[in-house]
Amino acid sequence: MDSDTPSLSADTLAALQSFLQEKQELDDQFAKLQENAEDMFNERKKITMDYFQEDWQLSQFWYDDTTADFLAARALENTTSSSSDDDDYVAFISSPTAYVAFRNMAPERSNAFIFEFDQRFDVFKDQYVLYNFNKPLDFARASELKGKFKFFVADPPFLNKECLSQTIETVRFLAADDAKIMINTGAVMEDVARELVGARITGFNPAHRGGLSNEFRCYST
Repeated sequence: MDSDTPSLSADTLAALQSFLQEKQELDDQFAKLQENAEDMFNERKKITMDYFQEDWQLSQFWYDDTTADFLAARALENTTSSSSDDDDYVAFISSPTAYVAFRNMAPERSNAFIFEFDQRFDVFKDQYVLYNFNKPLDFARASELKGKFKFFVADPPFLNKECLSQTIETVRFLAADDAKIMINTGAVMEDVARELVGARITGFNPAHRGGLSNEFRCYST
């Protein structure tokens, strides 16, 4: 036997097995969601973020429930709903946690859209728009959705001026007259948010489930 062959301790092996088991359970749970997505969507059943594992390579860090509910409530307060199909349009750009909270609060609101790179969120059918901030105006149904949205929740995935600027380019394209914007990003982006759209820092500080070392702030117009 080669004594130089690395081996895992019993504790490390147990931790690895526990991690793999948990991951498999989450994968199975999401597969079930995909299988039943049509029925769940049509029946307006609640869907939680527990179905979606964070992908750190995509810079995904889910909000905690308090933050998600706060953002969803602001979107509801600042838009109107009707019994017809004339609800105000609401866009959640790179902000799936807030979208899921909004959908659970108001499942009847058919004009709420999630613009997101992660294609797992296509379980939300017609309300999902595949979105890449590097191509801010290149997405399906762009001409149909142009100028329709009254409220935005945006959470650019990276803390740099380019990412925020391209996200705002999308917002400007989609925005109706007098549209309002809430941007959740790092405290270091305050000057850029103000420069681009006149957004001001609010008194609400977004928080994430796992906690982040970067200081986050909420800005609005």
